[in-house]
Amino acid sequence: MTRTPMPDLAYHPAAFPSNPPSDCDAPAAILTADRNAFDQLARTKVHWNRPGWSDETRIVYWLLTFDEDPALAKSAADIQSALAPLDYDLIDAVDLHLTLTRAGSRDQLTDSEIDTLASVAVGRLGPAFELTAHPLAGSAGAVRYSVTPWTPVVALHATLSALHHELGLPGGKSTERFRPHLGVAYSRGERAAQPVIDTVASLRALPPVDLTIAHVDLVELRREPGRYAWDLLHRVPLTQAEPTEG
Repeated sequence: MTRTPMPDLAYHPAAFPSNPPSDCDAPAAILTADRNAFDQLARTKVHWNRPGWSDETRIVYWLLTFDEDPALAKSAADIQSALAPLDYDLIDAVDLHLTLTRAGSRDQLTDSEIDTLASVAVGRLGPAFELTAHPLAGSAGAVRYSVTPWTPVVALHATLSALHHELGLPGGKSTERFRPHLGVAYSRGERAAQPVIDTVASLRALPPVDLTIAHVDLVELRREPGRYAWDLLHRVPLTQAEPTEG
């Protein structure tokens, strides 16, 4: 299996947090970076105000999906019960996802190119791995779990970006500005952030959720009222971990 060198994450003003954590394998560093950035917000913003998106937009994305994880669904439901008074758009359990990167707009990609991308990805994405979803942080436009560690997710992003380049596909944002996260609710209004920050901070004592990442989904993503929805195009399995010598 060809391994793609993993670039270092870097400061980017459009990323959130703008500065990456000091250690992408250390939960404490990741949680500190996520929470400190969120806790310094002055105002929330409308998540859905995104240039280039309309009801007709269709974009091909790589996602990690969690519709078959009951522990995450239960955790998200508990969190969302506390968030309900904030009038956010709550993400259904079947819609929970971690966005990796985009491959391109649907009108930029032929069916053959999509099939080839998925085929080439098989065996290139590395072994299955474990993540932990930690309550709770967010951004100006969402409330979200922090996930740890970042390294295997960043490695996936780098490999997918390299595949897009090899195949001459549009691709998405550079890996250097990637910030893995798992959303539970989207902001649909502009307001003072402090009440949201206070509610989120009160939920940080909830237990984290361990997740097994065994596949990556290539989907055609669209927006519906208050949610993202998608059609699954290909599910690419991650490889089995290589046995250790001993």
